[in-house]
Amino acid sequence: MRSSLVLTVVPLLGLVACGNDATDPPEPPPAARATWFGDVAPIVAKHCMSCHSEDGIAPFALTDYDAVVENSLRMVDYIEKGLMPPFDAREEPDCTPRFGWVDDPRLTDAEKNTLHAWIEDGYERGTEAAIPPVPSIGLPGVTKTLAPVQGFVTSGTRDQFVCFVLDPGNSTPNVQWMTGLQVRPGNDLVVHHAVITQIRNEGPTPGAADALVAQRGIGIPFPCDDQATPGDFIVNIWTPGNQPMETSAEVAVPILPQAKFVMQIHYHPAGVTNDIDFTKIDLRISNTWPQKMYFVTAFGNADKAPQLEAGPGDNGTPRFLIPANAADHTERMSVTIPDLGGVQELQLFSANPHMHLIGTHISSKVVRPAARGTQPKEECLANGGWNFDWQRTYIYDAPIAELPTLSPGDRIEVSCRWDNTLANPFVQRMLHDANLPMMPIDVALGEQTTNEMCLEIFGVLLDAPARPPAARLQASALQIPDLGAIPQLFRD
Repeated sequence: MRSSLVLTVVPLLGLVACGNDATDPPEPPPAARATWFGDVAPIVAKHCMSCHSEDGIAPFALTDYDAVVENSLRMVDYIEKGLMPPFDAREEPDCTPRFGWVDDPRLTDAEKNTLHAWIEDGYERGTEAAIPPVPSIGLPGVTKTLAPVQGFVTSGTRDQFVCFVLDPGNSTPNVQWMTGLQVRPGNDLVVHHAVITQIRNEGPTPGAADALVAQRGIGIPFPCDDQATPGDFIVNIWTPGNQPMETSAEVAVPILPQAKFVMQIHYHPAGVTNDIDFTKIDLRISNTWPQKMYFVTAFGNADKAPQLEAGPGDNGTPRFLIPANAADHTERMSVTIPDLGGVQELQLFSANPHMHLIGTHISSKVVRPAARGTQPKEECLANGGWNFDWQRTYIYDAPIAELPTLSPGDRIEVSCRWDNTLANPFVQRMLHDANLPMMPIDVALGEQTTNEMCLEIFGVLLDAPARPPAARLQASALQIPDLGAIPQLFRD
């Protein structure tokens, strides 16, 4: 707090010291360095209120002066520890990406200093003014919403994989372009993740989309635990806490004529809740022909050599196993980019790390045979802590021409860490959800809640084909390299 002004009266020959005449007005207190309306409310609106509102996902609201005063000390403590706003990207000596991230919600040093000054100066209100609008966490400009016809209720004691065929609505003979997608879980207690693929009706297997609709219908759930998820390429992967997939008009996902989407949902066991799930997908369709096409691929989840490296306790033979009571267990793996069917370069648009409940850290690097122009020989692609409830896609804050690139022969290295002790509350949660005793267990690679993963999912860009007359795009003109086995991304 600021020190109070103290006037010291010194007797001198019976006179009051010069300048302290009783008629002089008291010296005014110094002006507050920050006020609620002028300085603090804009910061809280920008960084906190989208979750901390009456209908938000946070446990308490921070939408007015009294609520923020009451929670101010807890706020600054969590902010200084990097726990709020939820954003696990990290810049560390062994792995710092060349670029920052789009919409990085972390407070600047100046904003942190403003909060501290406001608290220290006594929570001045300032001149009343309107609080700035809270940034939306929804997808702006939605043009279409896809929804199942029938919902799904989980059953049994194991995780389930369920698929829905959905129609993005391109009944024209022309390609359409998608610049935004948001998955909205109907029952977020059981929706673990969603993978959205696209199956073409023309191309390698003519009529494939029509055949799938004839077999499965539109919007009807069907099990896909033990079979390949239909699709020619991945459109998007949604995980809890993730923001909408969104690009500028110059980057877009192609939606081909008569194509269909397949939404694969990984559901937690039924013990959590028996409420029905109607997960929906919002789309934003653009009329602009883009410069780049957006696709998704992933690296990691290796279960054996040569991709998986030997770790502590492996006795020289690599195995993916996190021993019970291991407080800081690490698994490392690497994969060399193979031939991409004639494509010489992929640009990395975004990184989306993925682990399960008990993970604590994940990082990825690329090692190139040699530097290529502005691309260094070795580069950190993503690095950060891990919180299963706040998974996020990190978009590189860089011009398209400067984005990191991958080419055949480059090597991707992925490293993950876990805390498999009861000191980790997520271990307790894993055991509780699986109805197991409160004793840590060995955790292996797999798809169940009691398994783990180490996966780096990338949004990649390829040059879009030149715009043909009337936007009619033959399937043969859409060059899509084999970016990975679609149904096995989370289950290798």
